[in-house]
Amino acid sequence: MNNHEIMLLLDKSQNSHKASISQQKIFRYPLKEVYCHKINNSQTMSDKVIITNFMSKSPLYETDFMDWLTQQKLALASRDITALDWENLAEELDSMGISEKNELKNRLIILLTHLLKWQYQSSKRSISWFTTIANQRDDLQDLLNEKPSLKQYIPDILPKSYRNARREASAETGLVLSTFSEICPYDIQEILNPEFLCNTTDDFARAID
Repeated sequence: MNNHEIMLLLDKSQNSHKASISQQKIFRYPLKEVYCHKINNSQTMSDKVIITNFMSKSPLYETDFMDWLTQQKLALASRDITALDWENLAEELDSMGISEKNELKNRLIILLTHLLKWQYQSSKRSISWFTTIANQRDDLQDLLNEKPSLKQYIPDILPKSYRNARREASAETGLVLSTFSEICPYDIQEILNPEFLCNTTDDFARAID
């Protein structure tokens, strides 16, 4: 038995006769997809189940990621399940989800920090703050348009982002932390609204008026 097969042997009799093999069912396990074949012996009532595991990791994943990615795309396009690197694919999908949520959080931290600075330190408003707010709004809106499923995480991510942004705004402005509300004073619609607080629909000269 090699590492691509798991043999589950259920013997109801010590006798052995010719068996007929039929694919019975597909089972799904964490990080793996396996095929189950049932071997029936009608004379002895002896059953043998073979689960073929196509989960083995591809060494190409460690040596040439782009080549591995190309092979996996071809395997998916051709529905070739035997060529799929199930475990690494599952890990990559998990990583993609985490990466996208982290991007959402990080962009919110930057935008919220600059909105707080814009609101609480109006005398120091700069073209740098203005362009950062404008660009982060655009990039966040692009991200949510391209990946609308990320919107479901905003209620959880926004308070965490504001917590960090509040600290950064305090450190960068020199204002005591208690200057800023403990709870985010803006909702997501206001944060993304180009006319809210810092009007980024116009040029900088008009925005500071």
